[in-house]
Amino acid sequence: MRIPGADKAVENLIKWSAKEEWSFFREQVFAEHFDMICDRFDTTKEELADLLGDSFGMVFGCVLEDFFAARFGDKGDNIIDDYLKRRGWREKIPAKRYLAAIRDSILSLYEVVDLDPGRSMTVRDLILGGDTITVEEKLGSESAARWDRIAGRIVTVNKKVYFTGSLLLFPQEVADEVLSGIEEMVESLGKKLRKEAKKQGEPADFKDRDLREMFLHASARLFTRTWLIATLNRASEPLPEVRNTDGDELVFSEARFPITGELASVIAGLDATDEFDRDDPDELRWIWLGQGSPSKRASRGKSHTFKTEDDAGKTEDDAGRTILGNIELDKDALVLSTNSRERADRGRELLLGRFDGLLGQPLTSHQTLEKVLEERSDSAPVQSELPPEVAEQAIHSYLETHYRQALDDPLPYFDGKTPRQAARTKKGRVQVIRWLKKLENTEARRAAGQEQQPYDFQWMWREMKVDDARR
Repeated sequence: MRIPGADKAVENLIKWSAKEEWSFFREQVFAEHFDMICDRFDTTKEELADLLGDSFGMVFGCVLEDFFAARFGDKGDNIIDDYLKRRGWREKIPAKRYLAAIRDSILSLYEVVDLDPGRSMTVRDLILGGDTITVEEKLGSESAARWDRIAGRIVTVNKKVYFTGSLLLFPQEVADEVLSGIEEMVESLGKKLRKEAKKQGEPADFKDRDLREMFLHASARLFTRTWLIATLNRASEPLPEVRNTDGDELVFSEARFPITGELASVIAGLDATDEFDRDDPDELRWIWLGQGSPSKRASRGKSHTFKTEDDAGKTEDDAGRTILGNIELDKDALVLSTNSRERADRGRELLLGRFDGLLGQPLTSHQTLEKVLEERSDSAPVQSELPPEVAEQAIHSYLETHYRQALDDPLPYFDGKTPRQAARTKKGRVQVIRWLKKLENTEARRAAGQEQQPYDFQWMWREMKVDDARR
């Protein structure tokens, strides 16, 4: 925070909130945000904090700021008013102005339309509308991507515009659900107020923006609850059921058979067995081949299927036989690798039956897909063998070819129309703009993660004749 004394003033305000006269109201606000979530997911705030990690600090900050802006009782008592009246003398003038701005702020949903990394971000209020706003934001502008949807509070202090301390990043689909829900609730609020005004014989001229501001002043928990539900649902989603072409659950298995006979006899036996194929005579590696069509096996169920690949990246041989596993001779052992327990058992029986006296009983290990992904996420990222600039150019070249073709391909997203066709209608234009924003946002985040420049989508906006929506 670049407002002199602001961080210290917020710390002092948090301490003030622990006073007996305010702690009850603070707990009340926190309960409004968290209790429904804790009941729904059968958890506690402490467990939520452990699960969400650093992200919990942001949602906690949003709830705290809602408490700072809330008014209680018939008189509309507010903690910032109370603090400034009784202890404001010890805060710097800019810090007092910052606290007063938080008191009067509302939490809204913004779309990032431009970035000056390390300095500022330009946003559009998706609920209140109006002109774009350029906000001084160092950290946020470094981590944000164009077309991000973020919930936050904007304040003006000494003629400069800032976000307060807490921002919540919303996936585009979740943000769309929030916006749709707010539209319905604002419309309902307007009808109720007009009906009540008519009963009282008072004017019922409520402006749309006034209704939206009225709704937002009382609805910060809508954002935190929706964000928490979406985040927790995503965290608790099981991996999709993945099976190989035999319909077996995907489990990476390795069986190590000690070689108890002559190595030459094992090699000769592998070469002489129809199920085993060695492409390279100089390598002690074989492919274990099955019979029949992989597509027929995969059609037995509707789960995701996984085809075992050999070192050349093939999933079947030239005759269309499924690759069931791989065999490699390693020092004093024969190693069989498969992608299911069932195939590991079949391979064990096959090898022990064919190589009686040459191989001993194997030691077998199994590893689930979840465990493999967990270990990979904890390990250091794999470095590309390509120079960064070459890798970037290759990705951009691929995307260029892909999207040039995509503009003329019928897509389910556009009800079977091509993007060019969809852009010619009013409804389709809205869909095309949303589609392009999603593509550009996803690419920006991918490129940032790989420390590359993102692919430039400007030409697509121009070709669809919707580039006015990008400015």
